[in-house]
Amino acid sequence: MLGVTRVVLQGDYTVYVEFNDGLSGVISFKEELEKDHREIIRELLDLEKFNTVKLGYHTLCWDNGVDFAPEYLYEQVILQKKVA
Repeated sequence: MLGVTRVVLQGDYTVYVEFNDGLSGVISFKEELEKDHREIIRELLDLEKFNTVKLGYHTLCWDNGVDFAPEYLYEQVILQKKVA
């Protein structure tokens, strides 16, 4: 089962993640948060709320209840590595 094993806040809307298969990388969430129209997601545009990110249930979780599937996060790391 794919899962996140480590998360480190890097800066504004950016986190470093490590997965249980060894893949690691940085994910920038700002663009995703800005284009999502769901209020609970948009709450994370408040940096104070975004900065509550933590590891839980093998993925990233926030205090307001938002989490992202580890598979989505994995895809984001791969995509951002291709761009770099």
